[in-house]
Amino acid sequence: MFQFMTSTKIVFGEGALASSLSAISQYGYSALLVTGEDRNRALLIIEYFNSQSIRFHHVAISSEPFIAMIEEIAVQGRKFRPEMVVAIGGGSVIDTGKALAAIIPNQGNLYDYVEVVGRDVPLKSKPIPFIAIPTTASTGAEVTKNAVLRSGQDRVKVSLRSPDMLPDLAIVDPELTYGTEPQTSGRGAMDAFTHLMEAYVCGDPNPLTDMICEEGLLRLSGAILPACLDDHPEARSDISFAAMLGGMATTNAKLGAAHGLAFALGGKLKAPHSVIAAQLAPYVMLENIHAAEQLGREDILSRYKKIAQIVTSQNDAHVEDSVIWVRAMLDKLKLPKLSTFGVCNTSFEQVAEDALRTVAIKGNPIPLNYDRLIYILSKVCPCTGAIPHPITRTFEQYRVSKTDQVSQTDRASQTDSMAAVGQRTLDNDFERKE
Repeated sequence: MFQFMTSTKIVFGEGALASSLSAISQYGYSALLVTGEDRNRALLIIEYFNSQSIRFHHVAISSEPFIAMIEEIAVQGRKFRPEMVVAIGGGSVIDTGKALAAIIPNQGNLYDYVEVVGRDVPLKSKPIPFIAIPTTASTGAEVTKNAVLRSGQDRVKVSLRSPDMLPDLAIVDPELTYGTEPQTSGRGAMDAFTHLMEAYVCGDPNPLTDMICEEGLLRLSGAILPACLDDHPEARSDISFAAMLGGMATTNAKLGAAHGLAFALGGKLKAPHSVIAAQLAPYVMLENIHAAEQLGREDILSRYKKIAQIVTSQNDAHVEDSVIWVRAMLDKLKLPKLSTFGVCNTSFEQVAEDALRTVAIKGNPIPLNYDRLIYILSKVCPCTGAIPHPITRTFEQYRVSKTDQVSQTDRASQTDSMAAVGQRTLDNDFERKE
């Protein structure tokens, strides 16, 4: 038996924002509007608010949301008494809006309600209506039931979570992602991949999330390079769709050690969550694959192999090809390594302890103990002096799947570029355990 939940209403497609403005006024005539520092993409909403005499209080954020920041804005919000919260921006903006919609009608300290470092008390009152409009294809927060927040005093990332926090309306307009610079697009797309991958291999999958993950992985792997590097409109649409599917999957399945470690590291490094999770993903994947091999867990290995088959478009793909594909994408998209953010200066022991307290790590397909988490962190850090052994398999004829929406010219260009990347082994990144 399983259950499935998502946003009450989803509007997806090019031009979705312009065509859905009238739906916003159904939720009231006073709004807390949350954006990033650049509110240009919100101008259409502001014009609509003015034309419909909808009162609004604008909040612009410039960083990932901190618990203290949410509490401060909530005080202002209660004075304004909004009938709805509208958030248009990236994952941090949507998480901020979602948290505000939940906490404004609930009195008390935010630590009463958050997981891990708080009391994790259920919300006493239902959130006010929340409308999520993503301008990046990344977290899928427009269809999730949690908001990821930084706890400054504990130096970890935690979730405020409730089924009631699912957005009332999600407007996913791929046009809002057009023109996003390549590295921002790349880290968002790899964050979406990590959501889809971890939900697919987690310890508690279900048939519906399996279908969602496979479709998301197919669309994402085919569109990731033309979308992120060439701003290809149809590829952008596929990445937006895949990111949304990733949010649905993580809401209804579970995550794993990549996110568990990312939440623990996120409060200690000045690095985007998307980069942390994406850079951890191949190390966690390989650790899980090796553990599954040792335990004879063919059910887990078959899922990693299916991922490899989808992302490489090769039926004879090896289980470890999924890891090689991820490393190739990180390289091609030029995502910064965690060493550039000072991961080697963190206490691996503390990170491992914090990770073991997260909800995410409980979904890992194979339980990883303190020592295995330390091992993974030592592989991420190039300063540990460990002598790695190579994964010897490479792609001599590497191919990347493409959706039918991407032109044959783009197909050839992506295949040629990835063939060169796929030739490299991962000698410097992984240790092959005997």
